[in-house]
Amino acid sequence: MELKEKVIKYIELEEEALKKIKISVPEDSFLIEYARDAMKMIVSYFNDAKHFHTQNDEINAFAALNYSYGWIDSLVRLGVFDGDRDHKLFTLYK
Repeated sequence: MELKEKVIKYIELEEEALKKIKISVPEDSFLIEYARDAMKMIVSYFNDAKHFHTQNDEINAFAALNYSYGWIDSLVRLGVFDGDRDHKLFTLYK
């Protein structure tokens, strides 16, 4: 699979993941601000990836996708985000 095809595949995968995740820590938790900031960073890197892709800069698009999805996956696994127990999209503990 060529890099451009991988980027398209991972953009679609992350769009699916972003529709599914929700912040799961309580509003009065110490983690709520962290969760909100993390979500902003994830979306920012994802938007960067899509921009790089439109510019045919697939290497930077792929890098930004991996960074943003790594944050998603790790925060779902830690329980900061709820991934609706989706073992296909996320690396869950159980």
